[in-house]
Amino acid sequence: MAKPGVTFPPEVIAEDLYENLRLNPSITEFTVVDRDAATGFMTRMALNEMLGGRYGFSLYSKKKVQQLIKTDFLRVNYNVPVNQVSRLAMQRPFERLYNPIVVEKDGKYFGIVTIKDLLDACTKVEVDTAMHCNPLTGLPGNLLIEKEILSRVFGNTPYCITYYDIDNFKAYNDAYGFQNGDIMLVLVADILKECATKNEFIGHIGGDDFIVICDYHGGEDYCKTIIDHFTLKVSSLYRDEDLENGYIVSKNRHGVTENFPIASLSIAGISNQVKAYQNIDDFSKDIALLKKKCKRQPGNYYEIQ
Repeated sequence: MAKPGVTFPPEVIAEDLYENLRLNPSITEFTVVDRDAATGFMTRMALNEMLGGRYGFSLYSKKKVQQLIKTDFLRVNYNVPVNQVSRLAMQRPFERLYNPIVVEKDGKYFGIVTIKDLLDACTKVEVDTAMHCNPLTGLPGNLLIEKEILSRVFGNTPYCITYYDIDNFKAYNDAYGFQNGDIMLVLVADILKECATKNEFIGHIGGDDFIVICDYHGGEDYCKTIIDHFTLKVSSLYRDEDLENGYIVSKNRHGVTENFPIASLSIAGISNQVKAYQNIDDFSKDIALLKKKCKRQPGNYYEIQ
């Protein structure tokens, strides 16, 4: 989103800068860049106010621009998500609320983003997300999930991708009804969101399948916390007699009556700490095998490779 913007070196004299802006009315703001690094920011209006008035021009016209600019401007790294930048921008004092944001890459000036472009992008993100979210849980659906997975697998930053499956969910759904089944799905979605503390991406693949993508290695602590919260809260969705028995009576997929344990979670995860994937097929095969292994374990179980 960043555009080049207008830059000046720090040694430019204020009166020369003023004349430059007078001849170029399209310049509404500029960044002072010293050896590729942004050192200050100023709007045309701020410069005009400084040089205007009875004594302004005589006081400041011979000074270098570096002595006049604001050094506490908002700067962000080029790969920060637009929603985070928007929050930072809206936290600024009123007089600077609509100033463009300076964008940097590897500590060097990269460009600027106007508030209009930022808000337009945020609106588009919100609309796209709403269109592709699961209607029950409000979590991102498969299209957004696939995009997030691909960005991690083909990137070079740490990640841990974990898949969540509710064991014995079909039996619960059949015994308690779809409405209660939906309540259990929303419960899991809420727990995943409540336990997220490091900006984890949370998605709803469909049915009783969820995904959490962490931008760090080792999601074990997160998985343990999810299991603890789920175990504590899921009991409220069962009748006392079923909790006392430790199972519910329902029909399996072949129509045969069977005893099914209280719902639990199977969590399979893969990180790139040990193995880096070159293509999505290898990743898909490994996670599919691990998910099958986790589903075969009784009760709550997680494993991250």
